[in-house]
Amino acid sequence: MSNYLKGSIEEQEATSLMNQHLQSSWWKRIASSKTLVSIEPTYIPVWSFAYQASSHTVSEGMEGKITIEPISRMSAILPVECDVHQGEVSQRPVLQDVSMEEAQKVIYWEMFAKEKRREKINVQMLDKQLLYLPYWVGYTKDKRGVFDVVVLDALNGKIDIPMKETVMQYVWKEAHSV
Repeated sequence: MSNYLKGSIEEQEATSLMNQHLQSSWWKRIASSKTLVSIEPTYIPVWSFAYQASSHTVSEGMEGKITIEPISRMSAILPVECDVHQGEVSQRPVLQDVSMEEAQKVIYWEMFAKEKRREKINVQMLDKQLLYLPYWVGYTKDKRGVFDVVVLDALNGKIDIPMKETVMQYVWKEAHSV
């Protein structure tokens, strides 16, 4: 059983968004350099941390969740009320760990950037779990026959350029483990 978030972007919409991205500039339309060949859904493992934090402006404290992708170290604050589901998803093994201390520093510096009085920032880590996030991976081919990928976040429908390298590492590892 895995913890995961359900995507809200269906295949048809993902295909349309990827094609729009590939043809987004006038130069891309003229050159039509890349064509979307196929797409597939995938889940990428991230570490999810629950925390409590307080600061000068939020003295009563607040609770939250943050995810950190272990390869790129990209972080995202999750809404506290986000629905985490349990079930079977295409489990990829997590390639690296992220410590509670590292997550605590990420949250601290997020708060530090927003606070005017920075001396009273307190962050306590509550929980750590592996969470799978949904993405669409689009495979493209250019006129020279070179293949590439485009990655779309299945939660918000945005092309996620920084996740491309991470997804490629998982695809590469999966292809070479068979």
